[in-house]
Amino acid sequence: MAGPDGIAFNDPDAAAEQPSMWVDAFRAAIAHGRALSSDATLCIQENLQRFIADDFVASELDRKALLDLLSPKAGASARLLEMAECGLLERILPELEQIHRRATADASRRSSAAVQAVLPIRRLEMLRHRSSPARGRFTGLLEELRSPELLTLALLLHDVGTRRDHGHARESLRIAQPAIDRLQLATPAAETVRFLIRHHRQMARVAFRRDAGNPDVLTRFATLVGSEELLKMLCLVTLIDIESISPDALTPWKEDRLWRLYTDTSVRLALGPANGAGQQDAGLAVAMAGRPDDISDTELVRFVTGLPRAYLSVFGLSTIYGHLRLARGILPHEVHASLEQHGDVCGLTVVTLDKPFLFSNIAGVVSYFGMDIHRGQAMTTPEGLVLAVFEFSDGEGFLAQHRDAPRQIHRMLEAVVAGSVDMADLLRDRDRARPAAPRATGAHSIHLDNTQSDEETVLEIVADDAPGFLYRVTRVIAEAGCAVGLALVSTEHGKAIDVLHITRERKPLTEPEQAALQGALEAVLTGPRAGRTAAAAK
Repeated sequence: MAGPDGIAFNDPDAAAEQPSMWVDAFRAAIAHGRALSSDATLCIQENLQRFIADDFVASELDRKALLDLLSPKAGASARLLEMAECGLLERILPELEQIHRRATADASRRSSAAVQAVLPIRRLEMLRHRSSPARGRFTGLLEELRSPELLTLALLLHDVGTRRDHGHARESLRIAQPAIDRLQLATPAAETVRFLIRHHRQMARVAFRRDAGNPDVLTRFATLVGSEELLKMLCLVTLIDIESISPDALTPWKEDRLWRLYTDTSVRLALGPANGAGQQDAGLAVAMAGRPDDISDTELVRFVTGLPRAYLSVFGLSTIYGHLRLARGILPHEVHASLEQHGDVCGLTVVTLDKPFLFSNIAGVVSYFGMDIHRGQAMTTPEGLVLAVFEFSDGEGFLAQHRDAPRQIHRMLEAVVAGSVDMADLLRDRDRARPAAPRATGAHSIHLDNTQSDEETVLEIVADDAPGFLYRVTRVIAEAGCAVGLALVSTEHGKAIDVLHITRERKPLTEPEQAALQGALEAVLTGPRAGRTAAAAK
């Protein structure tokens, strides 16, 4: 119960005999945003030595309660810190006692090793209070995780082997294994925690190499990770681990390099054999197992199976269910759109039916309102349903300056889809009223490949970013008579990195068609129009 001093036990005598109630008390404290009362804390401390780690996970319900306690929520790190300071956390996870105490122990704290283990969890929680778009992109990864409690568990245990200067990741895994066994995690969950502990330094090693962008290096790293979910978790573990070294350890350069490796590897995973039919079936099974009551199995299967294999690995479950609901009842010329703001980073999701120049027009709308795109995906089903998702910052302050901004954006999307507004004319008129944008340097690479797919041509473009980049590129593709089936786009450190799966008349492009498209793209990236466009599409 919640008392004036915090969360208290209704029956202290019963609580003294049931350690599972202690975990429930801290869960209630998180839910109510309160600390434990001094009486409840004293009850735990007086009875702590009577129980061992197994007593806290004696039943399946006990194990689920403990994992729920570890799920990142507002206030969770503060409660874990209280558990550490009263000695409970080390009683549940005695493996924490092995943490090498590099700093001088605080005599006022009974359990300095457990306190040290909780500090990364506090940094993880602080990601939700992002102070810049650069940090906000990592927050998005945390919000997309399907099992974030496994990330917390891995962060608690990943440094338990730091007594060894060399090979401490292997030693950490050896020491942490009994904790993983006690929790009786399902095999995939246990493998996830083991992977994160065993490889928690690997992403930093790759990200800060001079050849981090080498295709062979990326391929090996993508093979090691194997899935988008593990990649997101490993990226967050790496971010927190570096930040834990010292306040100045995570420099903006390191942050950018880490994010660049994440985006590059994400593209590799989406395109590579790891996303074959077997993994798609497994991902669909997970989505079906977690589906909410308002979505039927039939509806979910029909929606997901029409999308590219990359879909289930790119998006989290709650996002997938939201996409399905947004797509319900879509009719020709209709646009279903959702605009969400999370601090400085915004997300726009658009569902509509395919037609010529559609992806280019959607990118043009984002460009028209002065948005700076950080990431984007677009996917088309064989039935012509288009799902486009953009993550961007409000570069010109349009959303902040107009209360009805979401309605204006939605109306513009409806107009361009219906054909009542010509996006090229609209952007041209807007461009005339603006100073010329900086001229592009011309530094870029364009690669078209038919070997990665029997059904599509894969177009990869890496170029210096410039206002209107995505709109111009996708318009050239549409003018060449090509359709975009899958698009993965990102902008990092002044570079646009776009991968698009395209077809012409539902077939891969022939060599002459590839040559013609490459020439058109070269012209638009280096010609006079490259330096002057409608607005900042990216």
